[in-house]
Parts: sequence; structure tokens; C-alpha cells
Amino acid sequence: MLSTSVPLLLQSANPGLIFLTFGPSSLAGIENLVLPVNRDPAKGRPKAGFSITAYRSAKGGINMLMHEWHRMLKEDGVKVWCLSPGFLATRLGGNPDASKNMGAGDSTVAGSFIRSVLESQRDDDVGKLILQNGVQPW
Repeated sequence: MLSTSVPLLLQSANPGLIFLTFGPSSLAGIENLVLPVNRDPAKGRPKAGFSITAYRSAKGGINMLMHEWHRMLKEDGVKVWCLSPGFLATRLGGNPDASKNMGAGDSTVAGSFIRSVLESQRDDDVGKLILQNGVQPW
């Protein structure tokens, strides 16, 4: 679908693409044992607890997809980013209150973050995975 939409995107006075990712999709951060998703589970089967293997892998793929679109459209003046708004309490995990109990922030912060990118406040970070307060390592 994106490939089909590129000609329309190129007609924009200020073209941009935003992909959404999240922190634990970073290969550079997989050894950060502060994050529970990076800790080794106990021996035995079945594995108990929280698992985000498929989600994490898909977001890692999104990171590469963003990089490829940035590479392909850079000379056309299209700004491309991957945004990581942080651990937020949404219905994606099923229960926002449970996420809040684990330290998730309010989901409304994502909207203002995305808006700031669309309003060119993060143009220095085009082609990168960006956090609200910096750049996420690959």
C-alpha cells in the first residue's frame, strides 16, 4: 500500500513518513537487563510470564523497513522516521491499568510527540529511531 501511495506523497510540499516502533526492538539494547523482556526465563517448559517475542521481532522489522524507505526517498526530500513514544498504557496489551501498574505512562503523550515530529521539530533526526528525548540506538 505504501508503494502505491509514494507518487501522492511526493506531491506534498513537506513529505514525511512515520513508522512506530518501541524501545525493546533495538538490537543495541538487548543486553540491558533492567528491562524484564531482556532477562532469561527460568529453566523448563512451558515458559511462564510475559513474552513479546513476535511483537518485538515485528518492530525490529519495522525499524529496517523505515531505514529502507529513508534510503529510497531521501533524495526526493521525503523525511522518514521511526518513533518510539515509550511504554504507554494502551489497550494493545489488553489492560491499560495493568500496564500503568508496571510503570507505563499516559498514552496521550504519544500524540504530542508525533505532532512535534510532523511540525518539523525533529528534522535533525530524519532517518533515525527517535525517542521523545533523544535517539534510540539500532
